[in-house]
Amino acid sequence: MMIRPLRFLSLPILACLVLSLPASGQVVINEIMYNSLTGVGGQDVEYVELINAGFSSVNIDGWYLLDDNLAHPRCYLAGTLDAGEILVVAADLIYFSLQYPTVTNVNINGFDPGGLGFGLGNAFDTVQLFDSISTPVDAVSYDDGLTWPGSPDGNGPSLELLNPLLDNALPSSWDPSLADWGTPGETNSVFTPNAAPICRDGSRSVPLPGADETVGVIVEAFDPEDTVTVALYYDLGLGSFQSTPMYDDGLHLDGEAGDSIFGATIPGAADGTPVRYYCVATDPGLQEDSWPNNAPLSFESYTIGHAPPLLRVSEVLASNITGPVDEGGVHEDWVEIENVGDTTVNLNGMYLSDDLSRSRQWSLPALNLAPGDLLLVWADDEEIQGPLHASFRLSSAGEEIGLFDTDLGGNTLIDGYRFGPLGDDRSFGYRETADNTPEYLATPSPGAPNAGALPYSDVCINEFHATSIFGGVDDWLELYNRGALPVDLSGWMISDTMAVPTRYIFPPGTQLPAGEYLYIDELELGFGFDSDGGEVILVTAADSVTAMAFYPVGVQVPDRSFGRIPDGGGFWDILASTTPGGPNAEAVSAPATPAASSLHYRGAWPNPFNPATRIHFTLEREASVSATLHDVSGRTVRVLHDGRLGAGEHELRWDGRNGLGRPSASGLYLLRLESSGVERRDKLILLK
Repeated sequence: MMIRPLRFLSLPILACLVLSLPASGQVVINEIMYNSLTGVGGQDVEYVELINAGFSSVNIDGWYLLDDNLAHPRCYLAGTLDAGEILVVAADLIYFSLQYPTVTNVNINGFDPGGLGFGLGNAFDTVQLFDSISTPVDAVSYDDGLTWPGSPDGNGPSLELLNPLLDNALPSSWDPSLADWGTPGETNSVFTPNAAPICRDGSRSVPLPGADETVGVIVEAFDPEDTVTVALYYDLGLGSFQSTPMYDDGLHLDGEAGDSIFGATIPGAADGTPVRYYCVATDPGLQEDSWPNNAPLSFESYTIGHAPPLLRVSEVLASNITGPVDEGGVHEDWVEIENVGDTTVNLNGMYLSDDLSRSRQWSLPALNLAPGDLLLVWADDEEIQGPLHASFRLSSAGEEIGLFDTDLGGNTLIDGYRFGPLGDDRSFGYRETADNTPEYLATPSPGAPNAGALPYSDVCINEFHATSIFGGVDDWLELYNRGALPVDLSGWMISDTMAVPTRYIFPPGTQLPAGEYLYIDELELGFGFDSDGGEVILVTAADSVTAMAFYPVGVQVPDRSFGRIPDGGGFWDILASTTPGGPNAEAVSAPATPAASSLHYRGAWPNPFNPATRIHFTLEREASVSATLHDVSGRTVRVLHDGRLGAGEHELRWDGRNGLGRPSASGLYLLRLESSGVERRDKLILLK
């Protein structure tokens, strides 16, 4: 099936593009109208425009669009996109045709017909494009502020890509359309034929370096049409930046020569020295791009010898019905921050976020928090009401919360976690100061210490096991009744996803006596837990709504279970031995064994990465080492090493290809590094 008629880029423009594009077709998100002026019928007329900027035709039958919620209805595409062809995907075909009667290269399906699909968020959202087998093809996470253009948020223009060759994940690749209502189905009004260079995905080798420690900085940089020169600018507390060249020669911590990864180093300095830095790529026409965007007004930074403050997000509540009210007398969502250290901390420049991938979402005010003090922040997206009103709301369906350090503190995560569904006046938090994992609390205590708080549910997730070297029935869960009375579990539910809480339902008559354990494995559940992390364990009451217990599954170690120490408490760790149906053993970290200290994993750098990353580790003695990469379904993608290595520092490189030498799709991969019975795991993110 061919969609007709479709619009094409003009021949001169297309020729300019294809000079530098790969031989295969490349379909990219080219324009986004996420909040238009009021259109015909008083509607917001949203659309997304796609372009095939490659050489060859691409069959898009069965491809689909989504926003940031993968549970939303998919908007399926149909037809074939020839090289240079443009396709518009409208939210509602009727309203779109009324506003744009001359635009006919429109997909046969809309993504929000009659309000029954999904809309694009006005503040921020993600547009995601998948092929017919659900492989990610392209994604754009836009914002209406920060470094993104703000005028497309309801002021008339659309968000247009300057050139399909550019990295459309970067705000610098986009501009507002020159006219209201954008240019759906046509060449973008801001199209620039000679694209500027791209400078992105920078990282440093040491998050928080110590005194006199040299720090490596790498960045990916290239130009679609030509070569680039790259420079690192840094300031060692002197108030002015100095520059040093960055190299792609394989000799400056930059990976292999010619891989578009450039490296250089920042010299060490004394403890307390504030360091600022950024990178700039320049093409022969003197066009520039920087990482981070808008440098030198924006830059990355850290302080040598800095230690993160002892703060934590002690409690959150996402549906405040009868609890405290803000200055306006309104019951709003709230987040509580606690100083668990022994020194006063000034919060100025720290950040709070409901997305652990957005470390600079909302800046905290300049308030002092003394030891033991608590601060209540209203999560109501109403900053205009005062300095303690955050720029986001919390979702009662469950989401994330994170507290991040200042920019000069390296912007590292101080404390954060994922929380499950929260009913009215239900809070989630730490029960004791020594706990490392929060849970549902019996009674919210905003502005007061949680110490001694009772759990909402006597029945808790107490231990689970998700992977074994030998396979078989290796996924199981243990529940524990820490209360004084038996609990009837009839109709209660267990799931590995918040979207579908009803995956397993306890049969009628299921009783759990006080102080007893209940073991259930994957054969009875009908599903297992993801050993690579990313899933959850959710226990829900018989009403299928009230969450009783919740735990996010992280990356697991084969033949080791994860559980509470002691039973029913708030401290979780890897257990020295699995104890299904009985009291939990001590933590595996309690008696440090010689084998456990023989392998020291030092991380993968860069991560996220494109096109390559390097895996660093140290062996205290000669040993056999296995390093394998797996996709999210557990399939082996690549064996990086399998054999003996000598004592000392080692580095393994992954170029993003599978065992057959073919490029891997962008996405999440799991590294498994094993030596002498000790395994280390990490998540690697390949970006394209």
